[in-house]
Amino acid sequence: MTTDTMTGETEPLLNSHATKPPPQHPHKLLICIVCAIFLLSADFGFFMSTAPQMAVYEDIICRNYQATLHGAGNETLSPSEPNPCKSEAVQGELALVIGYQNTFDVIPGLVLSLPYGVLSDHWGRKPLLYLSMSGILLAEIWARIVCLWSSVIPLRMVWLSAVFKIIGGGDQVLTAIAMVIVADVFSEDERATALFRLQSCIQVAEILATPLSAYLMTFGPMFPYALSLVIIVLGSIPCFFLPETLKNAKGKRVNREALEQDSDNAQSQPPSKRTVSQEVTRQVREFIHSTRFIWADSNICLMIFVMFVTVMSRQCTNLLLQYVSKKFNWSISRASLLISLRGIFSLVAYLVIMPFLAFLAAKHLGFRGKSSDHFLSKGSGVLSIIGFAVIFIAPTPAILIGGQVILSIGSSFMITTRSLATSLVQPDHAGTLYSAIAIAQGVGTLLSGPLFANLFRLGMHLGPAWMGLPFLQASLFFIVAVIAVWHIRIGPSPRANDEEQEPLLL
Repeated sequence: MTTDTMTGETEPLLNSHATKPPPQHPHKLLICIVCAIFLLSADFGFFMSTAPQMAVYEDIICRNYQATLHGAGNETLSPSEPNPCKSEAVQGELALVIGYQNTFDVIPGLVLSLPYGVLSDHWGRKPLLYLSMSGILLAEIWARIVCLWSSVIPLRMVWLSAVFKIIGGGDQVLTAIAMVIVADVFSEDERATALFRLQSCIQVAEILATPLSAYLMTFGPMFPYALSLVIIVLGSIPCFFLPETLKNAKGKRVNREALEQDSDNAQSQPPSKRTVSQEVTRQVREFIHSTRFIWADSNICLMIFVMFVTVMSRQCTNLLLQYVSKKFNWSISRASLLISLRGIFSLVAYLVIMPFLAFLAAKHLGFRGKSSDHFLSKGSGVLSIIGFAVIFIAPTPAILIGGQVILSIGSSFMITTRSLATSLVQPDHAGTLYSAIAIAQGVGTLLSGPLFANLFRLGMHLGPAWMGLPFLQASLFFIVAVIAVWHIRIGPSPRANDEEQEPLLL
């Protein structure tokens, strides 16, 4: 490590007269460890609940459907539908319940992500992290209460879980804050690798939780569905040990723009010295100022549009279990094993394929930093297009599995495009940018939930060959996203300086 780098690392983050700032390497290592444990355990609980939740919903809808048939005096079933739980009526209602639940769940994040993001750039990352986890846990508890008392509470009341996510903004804000914590302490060159490693924890959770959930479903779907809530609660505990990282992001900009630091210090004053009206006026003014950089840059606007489109991948994944269960007459527990398969190949992509391609791109093409992210984004986007198209046309389980493998490898598109977008803004604007991305993805979820649910119902009505209509639509959406990424102009980084380009993990 050079003397200049060591000097840069010992510069005070918020006070030019401070003498001993916290060491950088242990700080980053602690953040990585805590984030990894948090993501692994919390996502383990979420993935454990995916298949059981769908099975519980299906059982409730099927039971109500059969009661309706018996109440109407119709004791016979259609010869083409020997299993009433796989009938078009039950599966259509299941798609609507899940689709609209996903839609309503993103509304709090859609409305509140940007304000929460601005607050995270002023108050810190940890308070927003705690708020988001609290709201998500309350929403999960409510969904299970509805299922336990489904004879009294209509199943569609699970849609009210979105009300609890007003506390902290829900999944979108939680994801945005977790990602920005990593962006705070890693350089442009290392950020994508760090995000890949953290994303790998999610894939490990997928790989381990899904088969365990499938096994526990042999004792009834409600058992793993309830157990998953306990694991989610335990998984949220490590976030209390996460250090605040906002000062790291501000420190980068302070070292580069000392005059701006002096101006900020001169303008700041303790909130207790302001009246309520003055504080409200200041917050509104800072909110407008904090978001101005987004709309002034066409590249950033284009990246936010790309994030809006890529959320379709997650929505189609939510339909995958139902699609496979209906098309090939698989049980939901058997179909859920596809999630483990997706996790395995996504993990290989994050830990092996993408880092290796990044190395080759740097060595032979000279692509580094955002140039490497741009290159990898285009390639993984093309794979996503192919994967969705194969799943749509798959006449057999083997071909569908092949499409799922291709799609899993292309799932790194979300990571590389997020890293690319981060490189286009100032370090201490990352929280606001990520919240804008969360809003874009929230709008995508808001639109795609009902859209894909109704496309699935339309596909069932048209026949087995069209049942995968949502995946065809997702493939078309990704074509638009890849074209948009192709038009991103890669220029000098707004945060480029010699100190930042030094590797931080030596």
